[in-house]
Formats: sequence, C-alpha cells, structure tokens
Amino acid sequence: MQEWKNILLILFAGLAHWSCGNDPLAPYRFAENQITAQSLLTDVKMLSSDDMEGRGTGTLGEGRAAAFISEQFAHAGLLPLITKGGSEKKQVDPEDYFQSVKLVGMKKIPQTSRLEIRNDEGPLAFEAGQSLTYWSTAQKRTIEIEGVALYFVGYGVQAPEYDWDDFEDADLRGKVLLFLNDDPPVVEEGIALFGGEARTYYGRWTYKFEQAMRLGAAGALMIHTTESASYPFSVVQHSGATESFALDLPDTGYQVGLLGWIDRERSEAIAGAMGMTLGELCTASASRNFRPIDTGYRVTARIDTRIRRLESKNVIGMLQGRDPTLQDQLIVFSAHYDHLGTNTEMEGEDKVFNGAWDNASGTACLLNLARAFASLVERPRRSVAFLACAAEEKGLLGSRWFVSRPPLKLRRIVANYNIDMTQIFGVTNDIAAIGHDTNTLGDDLRWAAGWEGRDRRYSLSVVGDQDPGAGRFYRSDQVNFAKKGIPALFIGPGSRYMKPLDFDVEVYRKEHYHQVSDEVNEHWDLTGAERDMRVLFRAALRTARQSERPRWVKGNEFEAAWKELYQKGIE
Repeated sequence: MQEWKNILLILFAGLAHWSCGNDPLAPYRFAENQITAQSLLTDVKMLSSDDMEGRGTGTLGEGRAAAFISEQFAHAGLLPLITKGGSEKKQVDPEDYFQSVKLVGMKKIPQTSRLEIRNDEGPLAFEAGQSLTYWSTAQKRTIEIEGVALYFVGYGVQAPEYDWDDFEDADLRGKVLLFLNDDPPVVEEGIALFGGEARTYYGRWTYKFEQAMRLGAAGALMIHTTESASYPFSVVQHSGATESFALDLPDTGYQVGLLGWIDRERSEAIAGAMGMTLGELCTASASRNFRPIDTGYRVTARIDTRIRRLESKNVIGMLQGRDPTLQDQLIVFSAHYDHLGTNTEMEGEDKVFNGAWDNASGTACLLNLARAFASLVERPRRSVAFLACAAEEKGLLGSRWFVSRPPLKLRRIVANYNIDMTQIFGVTNDIAAIGHDTNTLGDDLRWAAGWEGRDRRYSLSVVGDQDPGAGRFYRSDQVNFAKKGIPALFIGPGSRYMKPLDFDVEVYRKEHYHQVSDEVNEHWDLTGAERDMRVLFRAALRTARQSERPRWVKGNEFEAAWKELYQKGIE
C-alpha cells in the first residue's frame, strides 16, 4: 500500500513539475494574487472619500492623497527614485517619494481685456464667450497686440515622416495664426497619410497651439466645428473665463500671447471675406501645395491676466531590477490621482468632486500593481517605477513635468503603461488598450491576454480606441511619454460584458463624469479591474524580461522621437 502511495506522490510531483514547466506564469501567481477586487475597492474608497476634498490641484486634499500614496509605496517596500545627488538614502521617509511640480495659474481679467479682428470692410462681429473665446498663456500680466496680420495656416502640420510641411519657409513670427482642427484628410495611392478616421497628435488642438509657440507667433485662433472637434462649441466657449494652468518652465507646452476658439459662423465670415467658403478652405488645406494665406484681417488685443504660482506633487516609487545589464532601464506605470476639488458656490449639499472613477480607480490599480511587483520572489530584469501624476485635470501637467524634469536620464525609461478610468462594472471579454497596435507593448499585452483566456477558458481580446476620431490617446498622461519617444499604452475598460448590465454605461458616464456624483455606488463591480490588472501585470513582466527595448512600429508619428531619445544602439 505504501508503495502505491509513493508511486502516486511521484506521479503527482511529476505532473506538478510538468505543469509549472509549461506555465510561464507559475512563478508569478502569488504576486499577481495581491491584486484583488477588494483591495482595489478599499483604495478607491480611501482616495475618493470626502476627507480628500476632491484632490484638487494645490489643495490640502491633494496633499492628503499624495501622503496616502507615498505611505502605500513605503509599506510595499518600494524605493524612491535616485536623488539628484546620485545616492540612495538608507532611511526612507514618505516625502522622499515626492517630486515637486511647479505650476502657474492664469485667469483672464475680462473687465480690462479686449479683442478686435477687422479688415478694410470693418470689424468681425462676435460675442466674446459665445461665438469666440480668447485668453493668454504667455505667463505675463499684460499682453498687447496692435494691428497684427491674421494668417490662415490650414491644418498647421509639419510631419517629416509624411514629407508634409504646411509652412515650409514662411516667416510667421509676430503673426496671429488661424488653424483648422483635426488632421489633413489626405489619401495618396489608397493610403490615408494621417491615420484616416483615427486622430493623430497632429490633429489635436494642443499640437496647433504648440506650433504657434515654436513659430514665434503672436497668437493662434482655432476654428471649431462639431465634426472636427467631436464636441460642440459649448465645451470650449468658456476657455479663458476660468483659471488655466501651465508648468512654471520656459519653452514648455504652449506659451502664446493670444489663444482662442472661433465658431463655425465667424469662420465662414472670414472665409467669405477671402472669397471662399470654409469647406473650400478645408479642401485647399488638404494638399501638399498649401501655403499660409493672409486673410486680410488684422488683430488688435489687450489681455490682462491674474497670475499666481503654486506647487503640486508627483508621487514616485521604484522596484530595482535584478539584471546588471537591464536594471538601469525602467518601465513606468502611471495614473493621475488629482481631480476637481470642491466648489463651495454650487447649489445643493454635495460640493465635493470625489472622482472615484476618474481617477481614484486608476490610482488604486497603480497601488495594487506596486504591491504585486513588490511581492515577487524574483525581481524582474528591468526596474519598474510607479508614478502617481499630479495636475492631469489641469492639462496633463504632472506627467509633462516628469518627462521635462525627470529625476533620472529620460532614455532610461523604455515603456509607459497609463491607467485612467479603469473597468468598474464587471468582467468583459475584451481589454481596451489604446495604442496597442502602434508599438511592441501591444504584443506583450496580447500575449498576456492569450494566457488569461487559456486559464479561464474564454477568448479575451485586446481592442483599441472605440472612438478613434476623438483621439483619446492624446488626452491622458501617456501622450507626454510618447511625445518624448517612449512607447506607451493607455489602459481602459472593455465594453463586451460577460454578464449583461441593467443600465447603459454611456449614460452612466455622461451622468457622473466630472460630477459630484462620481462616487462608489451599487453599480460598481471591480472584478473586471482585478482581471485587467492581472493581465497587465503579466504583460509588463514579459516586457521587463525581454532583452530588446520596446519600440514603435515603423512609420509611427513618434518613431523619430524614439530614435532621437535612444540614439545609441539604434539600427
């Protein structure tokens, strides 16, 4: 009898060995089990509690949230990133995880500000704040522009990978530029040059304003249509009326004397004065032969701005890699922890924008991933960092500061996974990873999703942006990494739920997004977030093990920046 028991034990041991040997995830099961729906929920509730006061930028509530995150990093055993002096402290304090983010707040003074756009026939009629809105980001208290020429510059794109230049040798210094929103809708030999329906960064209004600064323009006005923006003019008509923020750094973002949005009717009036329609201007701009055109209008403006300076905090923790040849390279997970704060002037009792989905949920994922990596028996070959970004709601400013003033050489960062508004309604058979088809990180995520499908006996697919015209990749923190050349993915919720929901997700989003009602409620089910983060954990482990550095697919808009950043060793 004992002999049979011994034989059975040998057989079971052999089967277990065979099973582990064919399961590349076996050594990591314990660590990934640290990611649980309950742990995620606990972190979300803490970060979105009323005590955090909506985590508004520069507020006490934001400071409390930053302190909570740093305490979790310390408890997990993460190290702060290496200090500027190049040494690591033996005793880690919670504040060692903080990176100060210096900001400038700007608010137009409407009572003393004015704008006039006129040609020989007279002034362009508009109502400020209704059909045209304007402000300044020059970080100066007063900007004065007197009779400056308004140039129509089409889509304002300079894309070397497409041999496309809307400016060529045009000297537009000191001029005001009138831009079309969106990408040039160009198809050559059956190939869409700028992504077709999917918006590229060249189509983002932020890119246009950055172009104005690079060209030394006095100002930039953006033509708004609902079709090109993917939202109505009402979304932008109050720009400048509320305080805007920028980094307190020279030559970052878009520091321009005059910025503005102009609606379709006023844009048609300008086109008409040029002897064309707005549609004809759009058609003319979708050509390699397009060059900037003097509209015949002149711009006069005075913009007075209240300016204040403040500080916010990024929170960063790191797990050192084990491979001497790869440990200097970092994979960075990121999620923004800020939200909209409180509004004491609102009607009703609830004045706190708790931001549970946006983005306490993503920050909770960041913390759970940090704990999982810290629980690994064998550390990954590459180092892994966890970045809780500040001031995302103010214009992706925390992540922009991080890549502009990195606490280590930027070329050491080889990948970024960003999490913003994760899955909160249960398990789906898809994972949204915007950008998965643009770089090799997508390969690792599809591999991890394949193993999850085999584990659970269902098909799990990786999908991209389900609204490609909205350009969502360029609207969260991963874009600041991408613009520097670092391959990045934007992880979001899937949409094919394995159990039918008794409510409409899009209606829920519209009712709660950026509202005081964004709190944990009866609809929340974080089993989907648990599954998604375990898959992401596996994908990042694979990235961390590989000798080859992640890269963009050939011809991608960020490939040139990638080559410039990692110029040594690039083919």
